[in-house]
Amino acid sequence: MQHLFAINRNKAEAPAVATFFIVAIFSSIYFYPTFLWGAFLLFPMLVIIYLVLRYFKVSYFNRQCFIFLDDEGIRYCLHIFQKPIFVAWDKIDRINYQLYEINIKIKDSGEVISLQVGYLKHPEEFEELKGILDAKMM
Repeated sequence: MQHLFAINRNKAEAPAVATFFIVAIFSSIYFYPTFLWGAFLLFPMLVIIYLVLRYFKVSYFNRQCFIFLDDEGIRYCLHIFQKPIFVAWDKIDRINYQLYEINIKIKDSGEVISLQVGYLKHPEEFEELKGILDAKMM
């Protein structure tokens, strides 16, 4: 049994967009007095750089984001800066279902993994994901 759920690419790239925006703001503030009109060109330049990196899938933009369930456990990568994480079925303490998310509590660390409907590329797969998790935890 293997199930792969794709992650919405816009949600996966949200941390990169926020990073580009913060760099643009602080760079504009830093360069404003000395490089007057160039400071205003930083936003369009960074947008172009972001779009080129995304189009050519350079570095982090080449990463695949997913939720993968198999007989061993759950593998997931929810955004492009995250490395894939594996959680074995026997390490899961409990699963709590909310209206728009699934919270998975880990036994050893007490960490809670939140899988939201918005992460999925196809939100209608959310019910299927819940069903698979229910079957595995019984």
